Amino acid sequence: MNSIEYKVKNHMKHSNPLEYPDFDKMFNSIQMGEPRLIDEITNRPQRRNMKAAIVLGVSVAVMATPVYAAFQYDWSDVLSNKSGINTSLQAGYGQLIEQSVTAHGVTLTVHNAFVDDNRTVLLYTVKPELKTEGQEIRYDQMVLKDSHGTPIEGHYYQQWNEEQGVFQGYFETDWVMEEKQSDLQFSITDVRYLQDLQEEITLNSQDSSTQKFNIQKNGIEAVEVQSFEYAEGQIMINSAVTFTDPEMKGQTWARIMAYDQKEDVIKEIESPVYGTGGASSEYSSRQIFNEQQFKKGDRFTFAYTHEKERTEGTWSLNLSLSRQQMDTGTYKEKMDIPLHSLPEEASISGLVVTPTQIRVTIDHQEDYYRLPYRTYQLEVNGEIMDGYVSLDGKMDPNRTELRFEQSDSILMDVSSLSGKPMTLIAKDRVDEHAGSKASIRLTDISTHSQTVTSNYEGYPLIWTYYIKDGNLYVESKSPDTNFGGINQTYFLDREEKHYLIPLYFTDSDNKHIEMYKDFKGKDLDLYVWNYTTKNPDEEWRINLKE
Repeated sequence: MNSIEYKVKNHMKHSNPLEYPDFDKMFNSIQMGEPRLIDEITNRPQRRNMKAAIVLGVSVAVMATPVYAAFQYDWSDVLSNKSGINTSLQAGYGQLIEQSVTAHGVTLTVHNAFVDDNRTVLLYTVKPELKTEGQEIRYDQMVLKDSHGTPIEGHYYQQWNEEQGVFQGYFETDWVMEEKQSDLQFSITDVRYLQDLQEEITLNSQDSSTQKFNIQKNGIEAVEVQSFEYAEGQIMINSAVTFTDPEMKGQTWARIMAYDQKEDVIKEIESPVYGTGGASSEYSSRQIFNEQQFKKGDRFTFAYTHEKERTEGTWSLNLSLSRQQMDTGTYKEKMDIPLHSLPEEASISGLVVTPTQIRVTIDHQEDYYRLPYRTYQLEVNGEIMDGYVSLDGKMDPNRTELRFEQSDSILMDVSSLSGKPMTLIAKDRVDEHAGSKASIRLTDISTHSQTVTSNYEGYPLIWTYYIKDGNLYVESKSPDTNFGGINQTYFLDREEKHYLIPLYFTDSDNKHIEMYKDFKGKDLDLYVWNYTTKNPDEEWRINLKE
């Protein structure tokens, strides 16, 4: 199973431009420091600084008869980013399940279920065979199947409860049960016990050229490390990993560890980014350090996640889920509110309110249209709820869903919602623009860093370019903070477009770095395929209900 769905498909030559960058989706899927996030087709575990058990011995699990268990857990930490579920649980909503199955010392328990017109959520625990000593567990598959045996797409999040000796988690899907009651099956297959390993590398922190280290262990072939000047006093470390075992690419969490003379870890000054696609589809990571601290590093290691043991088998629970209780707190309304302020034809088409969540649906003519705002809120009867663009589940190319979680301070009486005013608020506007036919000419390209300034679409742009290890690197940045950044550039060869490989971009500034692999020329005309502009102070308000 390939667990990293955010691979950036960067190649030197394309007949069509890359779909880049959808940063909302990319950074939603990317593994960013602690906690770490790994998206899968049906699985999405998220790592915190937890400890997991190591199971000794591998055998085929013989399923035990499901039993019923009753144990009280505190779910507030697990559900910290799902406040609507936690609030509904505290308010007594949801269906009590408390069903367990045990085999080979591993116990899977489903404690509660929440089924409404917005989503289906299961609260579960997994108790490993032995007392945990500090590592994460994952599964070859965690899946919910409907009454016909068809898998339902979803994701999971879990964390270690040291006091109780279990992993607490939730499985969430946008799937909505059409019947009042339905028989489903929830299961996990093959419990995998992971450990973090470190290999010593002789990294020269003063050397900015590419340094390659052969690992040849545990499915990892080698790691290449490069350093770049990131900002004043800061250094960016890019590491690209190649594998002898392709399956490791979807399982590992690889990065560079730096230690000072006291053997203390030199920590990053920004959240690291792990698991993006590299120039040759390898696994790449990006870490930002204080330059002085990093260059004074006394020891460096290559750290990665490795599967140590596994317990094979399938743990299944047959569940009879009901939506009757949640239906008593559901409110739905069809709408047709044109959104004239958007550049594309779009309208708000519906509103669904349940005890766990509010969903606002926006229909648009353009396929996969991206709303030009980064922050969404819903004002309900004077109270503010924070929201987000939903990227889970099967995507409708002509529909965007905004979802808002209920919270302890805003637990609404849904039955009386029809009489309450409701306003959709969008802030921090970012617009995407197609690049013009104007080119930026790079001349006398060499290993010496050079800078050229241009005026692009009314914005000053500073281009820095240089050859490093045979590759051309092009950096772009604007002193105008209203300029969002260059998304990607290309050059023409007999009228055919060839796109450079994006290496770095972040929403925090407008700096962008790209690479032209194995560049042989002296001059180059670059064209901008796409760029963005920012208006962080713009606010957009739409009255949904007066």
